[in-house]
Amino acid sequence: MAQLNFTEYDAFAQAVQDASVVMRNCSLEERRWTLQYATVGAMRLQRACEGGGTLAEGTTVNDGWVFFHQSRPVCANGQSATDNDIFVVPPGSEFCVTSKQAHEWLAIVIPSSLLFQSPAELESATGAKPRLLKPPSSVTRQFTSLLRRLLSEIEKSPELLAGTHAESCVQNEILQATKHLFNMGQESFSRHYGYWYGQTKAVLEAKLNNSSESMSIPDVARYLGVPERTLRSAFQKCYGLSPTECIRIYRLHQARQRLLTSDADQTTVTQVALDLGFWELGRFAGAYRKLFGERPSETLHRSLRAVQT
Repeated sequence: MAQLNFTEYDAFAQAVQDASVVMRNCSLEERRWTLQYATVGAMRLQRACEGGGTLAEGTTVNDGWVFFHQSRPVCANGQSATDNDIFVVPPGSEFCVTSKQAHEWLAIVIPSSLLFQSPAELESATGAKPRLLKPPSSVTRQFTSLLRRLLSEIEKSPELLAGTHAESCVQNEILQATKHLFNMGQESFSRHYGYWYGQTKAVLEAKLNNSSESMSIPDVARYLGVPERTLRSAFQKCYGLSPTECIRIYRLHQARQRLLTSDADQTTVTQVALDLGFWELGRFAGAYRKLFGERPSETLHRSLRAVQT
């Protein structure tokens, strides 16, 4: 099992596995992130503690179902998920999860062949959509407690799963708990998520590709031929954020990447800020420091590195 500690969000995000995902922190309370990673036979388990909010978008791996639990409320594919819900994402599916606060999350990937063993079950699972499972709180606690205990025991005794019998027993217990989730949980999924997400991507593309133009949200709505209210609703549904908040987070991350990859002798913070449409430099510097925990000039004068403690 691997256990990693980070003081840099970029390094933490790069270490997260089992999805093609872009992660952006959307708030910062403490510059500290931790990640545990373990395998149990063909299953893969991760646990993370994040020192702020995160906006994560991506696609899951093609070889397994992802079961995701978070300690704080999140917006998951257009639905509001509480700390009692389990977000389930089928293989190769798109997902968008936003958490506004520091939080802990657990995720386990289980191969379809283990989860659905009969041909009929596998066929019925084909084409499934990401959904929320809403089981009784006792069932959720049983599932998450099992995963936490397992990680704790592996940390104390790395040789725990060295024996084939022990590994098989643990894997079977996880499967039983997972199937109990399916049996006891009511399922819900957003029928309109794809439409909402498409609208938000169109807005972000229009705004981020025209940073030098003062395109307001009403301007973008007219440009796309969509009612402004529809666009604002789509952002709230997909991200739990207003269009202005979401665009600001995206732009601040664009600024960070430019600062991290620029030559400090040839680039200035002012140039980067203005290129991305930040014309109030004091407000830009304040928002940047609040989100990343350092001044833009500090980012510019160091190279990107993963700082682990």
